[in-house]
Amino acid sequence: MRRKIHQLEFDFCQHGGKRKGAGRKPKSAEPGMPHRQRARKKRGQPLLITVRLADGLPSLRRGGAAPLVLAALSASSDRHGMKIIHYSIQANHLHLLVEADDRECVARGMNALLSPLARALNKLWARRGKVFPERYHDEVISTPTQARNALRYVLQNGKKHGVVPRSSIDLCSSAPVFDGWKMGPTIASVPSAPAVAVLAPASTWLLTTGWRRHGLLDIHELPQQRRHAGRPRANLADSSRRATSR
Repeated sequence: MRRKIHQLEFDFCQHGGKRKGAGRKPKSAEPGMPHRQRARKKRGQPLLITVRLADGLPSLRRGGAAPLVLAALSASSDRHGMKIIHYSIQANHLHLLVEADDRECVARGMNALLSPLARALNKLWARRGKVFPERYHDEVISTPTQARNALRYVLQNGKKHGVVPRSSIDLCSSAPVFDGWKMGPTIASVPSAPAVAVLAPASTWLLTTGWRRHGLLDIHELPQQRRHAGRPRANLADSSRRATSR
């Protein structure tokens, strides 16, 4: 005599799928960079990179932090196929203009820059924990207009934040060694030999020749802004005619 087998059904609690409150919680009060797929990059296209500091940390422009950042930039200016062409050190973030063959080179180069820098800053500040908690953001530079606007955004970023006078240059950036000013900075307050990172020379057409099609940079030009992904950023596609007419 055969026994009848009854199949039992179990109602398991489903944890997957879209629901209210799901997902990784933000690491700070300000939302971080969304995890979207990065745009494709060709070999001759530079990148504008932004790296943000964790909330509540001291300024990167003050005390002993700035020399550590400069040393890290110098040590990583040409590593793993990524070259740092220009930079700007702000209180809670860094802006970089880099050249690289591909995104793998960028990933390795950024890791070589940020990992030792984070350890050095933690040692300086006598703390533990993440220094750069969010993934870095980047934007592909593909036109001469974008290249010029990216240069202006990086070199003049201190003026956007109100920490550098309009008629001066930011000594916490590569502006003192930039050779594309319309009129060379002749400001008495600028030291004759400011401390700057040792950078790699530009090699892409966009950062050597292409951007100059729209005119050299004026020291009084300010970066343009637009809203993107919930955070203000440089408008790299704005008209260069507007910039050169100031």
